[in-house]
Amino acid sequence: MDAPEDLVLRPVTMADVPALTRLLHAAYADLAADGLNFTGASQDEATTARRSLRVGACWVLADPAGGLVGTVTASSPPGRGIRSLTGLALEPDRVWLNQLAVHPDARGHGLATRLWTTVRTWSLERGMRSVGLDTAVPATGLRAMYRRWGFVDADTVQWPGKTYRSVVMVRDLAPPRRT
Repeated sequence: MDAPEDLVLRPVTMADVPALTRLLHAAYADLAADGLNFTGASQDEATTARRSLRVGACWVLADPAGGLVGTVTASSPPGRGIRSLTGLALEPDRVWLNQLAVHPDARGHGLATRLWTTVRTWSLERGMRSVGLDTAVPATGLRAMYRRWGFVDADTVQWPGKTYRSVVMVRDLAPPRRT
């Protein structure tokens, strides 16, 4: 992998959709092998385009040759699906973190944290007060990473057609209030 500082963070474009779909498949392959049917593990290009181009914002990390090594999407407001499953997605000024993915060959270099920082900064610039996400209950590695970033478990939901229950996690962005 190229050095992390050589990677360019930029908004996704329609031209990225085929490569982004391949990146998502690669990034979610280990979870799929564990029996977790994350959408990102097998979604087609039309789904990738819908999930990355018709939301609040989506970014990719590209290497100098233009290859994609990471991505994250921020939905504001959260999508209809999650809003129908938990009242936590109905909270005002809450962004939803979606499809955070780093290619397996690029892991361990702080790229997921860089992508999370991008979502956090974008959210704060828009006056958002918190970020929510949902991930598979059995995805212990992902849940531990989100906890390190300050997210806490707040609900569980069952997405139609998924082989697992999802935990809903939230993180406040506002500075603590003084009493």
